[in-house]
Amino acid sequence: MKLKSFALTSLTFCFAAICGTPSVQAASLTTIVDGVSNARAVSFGPDGTLYVAEPGIGGNGECQASPSTLFDPICAGNTGSLVKVTPGGQPQRLLTNFQSLAEQPSGNQGAGIQDIQFDSLGNAYLLTGFAGYPGNRDLETLTLGGNFPVPPQQLATFPPSTPDKVLNTPLLAQLFKVDLNTGELDSIFDFAKYEITNNPDGGDVVTNPFDLTIDGDTAYVVDGGGNAAYKIKLDGTESEAIGIPKKVLSASILPPLPPGLELPPGLIDILPGGNIALQSVSTGGAIGPDGALYVGEYTGFPYPDGESRIFRIGEDGNPEVFLDGFTHITDLTFDEQGNLLVLQFSDASQLTGDLRFLPGSLIQVAPDLTRTTLVAAGEGLESAAGIDIGPDGKIYITKRGVGPELGSVVRVDGLVKVPEPGSILGLLALASVGATSAIAKRKRQHNLGELLPKAEIV
Repeated sequence: MKLKSFALTSLTFCFAAICGTPSVQAASLTTIVDGVSNARAVSFGPDGTLYVAEPGIGGNGECQASPSTLFDPICAGNTGSLVKVTPGGQPQRLLTNFQSLAEQPSGNQGAGIQDIQFDSLGNAYLLTGFAGYPGNRDLETLTLGGNFPVPPQQLATFPPSTPDKVLNTPLLAQLFKVDLNTGELDSIFDFAKYEITNNPDGGDVVTNPFDLTIDGDTAYVVDGGGNAAYKIKLDGTESEAIGIPKKVLSASILPPLPPGLELPPGLIDILPGGNIALQSVSTGGAIGPDGALYVGEYTGFPYPDGESRIFRIGEDGNPEVFLDGFTHITDLTFDEQGNLLVLQFSDASQLTGDLRFLPGSLIQVAPDLTRTTLVAAGEGLESAAGIDIGPDGKIYITKRGVGPELGSVVRVDGLVKVPEPGSILGLLALASVGATSAIAKRKRQHNLGELLPKAEIV
């Protein structure tokens, strides 16, 4: 079961307050399973079985322009699955031939099966992504979308399909209760329909459910296309969507435009005073020791490094910046000591290299907000996509999350714990609101004509 939620007991509190929170160094990586296409989340079932989401590589079906790929088309196929790895180490694929979207002919940047999690009774729940205008999913959503406005800039860059060109992928952009023995799917929530009718962030009408966390009777879903966090009762009776705000930065971070080239409409918001607003592109979510939902972001174009934030969403439903200064966050989790583990797809802007092999990293944030790099860039976490704590207490990560059969799950081994000072005040830091931490921001200039093809599908 994904250890994104746990009780902070008085025993744990007292031990950490007296003995301090450990820092961890000298990690090594052990491959558990490989050959996964566009690998996403890793999670554990109640019996210790490891699962990894395999969105697939799309196919030769209908296509749609996607803002996640800077409007390059992604095309439909039945190539997704759920990879199951028994404690004995034998992998097998479940839910095979599942609906999938990806670039063609490369098969990169797949959207399909995104995550699987389990409740306290052992019931399994499946999350599927989409990465585009939800009206294009099928005839039902196209008809529904005709009753609601689409922003003008979206019509210019990734408009609705015609009825004969819909993707025919009705299983995407949904949360299901799933029977892993029979493959039966019971829909709990349809993100495509909700985005069309409600548009929680008030921007483009886009959805791409990306990350699932279950706590008690509630599913928490982070939508990287809709820039929103959802709270959904597992029986489907209640739901709430919370828009994640854009980030305002100086327009000086934009790469120079070649002569005659203009930014596609809607790619960024141009603000008065020489500023721009970047979409959050929300990714990982986790329930903290204080019961709040923590949401990490990847950030949108031009994908600046050092500008990704982590939000805390408490009982009032208001997202507040908890930490800043990260780059391309793809997932979060808390360990049993109250440390927040932050997985970065890359330490540098995705525009600096091949999306399949960017230098990912793992950062630990202690309860006193001290940051320690557990696995540094260049140490084997290329294009890291998902994280979980296993039943053995060790950290498991999906890497090489872009590309056909490139993905793998690795276990982080060889961690050496060295005690360092801690304090009761530090342990209470996670319960505070609006805490921030500054790090040096690195800026780079690029030629936009060289960078537009490089976009990650979140």
